[in-house]
This record gives sequence, structure tokens and C-alpha cells, in this order.
Amino acid sequence: MNHELYSLLEPLIVALIVLVSAVVIVRKHAPKLWTRLTGRAASSSCHDSGTSSGAGACSTGCGGCGSSTKSAEHPVHIHKA
Repeated sequence: MNHELYSLLEPLIVALIVLVSAVVIVRKHAPKLWTRLTGRAASSSCHDSGTSSGAGACSTGCGGCGSSTKSAEHPVHIHKA
């Protein structure tokens, strides 16, 4: 690869990686900010995304999921084989 071409492509590749990383971080850790910036809700791994309504709904950010629905907790039993 030509040195001049490499010197042009390297900053572009690094900038693209940084930009994609920033988008992923904002979508994952600041869903309310992502919604404000884009006008769309961030897709999340919320277990009941969109199924509940009210102030604790998942569409407001995954931090409110636990307050809107009560999760059924089951103890984990480990048995020796």
C-alpha cells in the first residue's frame, strides 16, 4: 500500500471507529439522550420493551423497567453430577 494513501486512510478509519463507539455508548448508557438526539427510542435489551405504560415504562430508559413490572425471581440450584 502506498504511504500517501495509508496516511490519508488511517485518520479516517480511526475517526470512523471512534464515531461508531460513541454512538454505541450513547445508545446503551444514555437512552434518554439518544431519544432526544434522534427522535427515536434506543433499542435495548429490556425484557418487556414497550409492553408496559406509565412513568416506569421501558421506553423511558431501561432503568425504569423494574419499577413497572415485578420480576419473578427464582433461586438457582446447582447439583453435583
